[in-house]
Amino acid sequence: MAVDISLIKKLSCFQGLTKDKLDAISQISNSVCYLPGHILFEQGQKGKTLYFLIDGDVEVLFKSAYTDPRRVDMISGAELVGCSAMVPPYTYKATEQCLTEVEVLEIELEALRNLIEKYPQIGLKMQEHVIKILYDRILHFRHQI
Repeated sequence: MAVDISLIKKLSCFQGLTKDKLDAISQISNSVCYLPGHILFEQGQKGKTLYFLIDGDVEVLFKSAYTDPRRVDMISGAELVGCSAMVPPYTYKATEQCLTEVEVLEIELEALRNLIEKYPQIGLKMQEHVIKILYDRILHFRHQI
């Protein structure tokens, strides 16, 4: 299950962490490749896994009470997906589907929460990163309107 620490170091979310913390993250991480069309997770599903996109493209699909699922965003390379599963009610807020062959780093959220309890610095780095991602996405959507 553990992945090479060099893969962890590529992710901006974990840059600046000490080697022991990066090693701890690598121990709970798994590198997986998926083919185009694979659904990483579905809107409304309980979030159990956090995904770090290493390579490839993923589309974000959103379904409202009034619409069928439609693409609202596309995410490419070295980005965090599924971050809504980190906060209550711990569910995915959209469906994310692979557009190309992708490589992701998967981390089970329960293992991550346990690691953050041991190393709060990891949680702080992740919190800052998630807030920046969400802020950037909000600005992106504002410009579309």
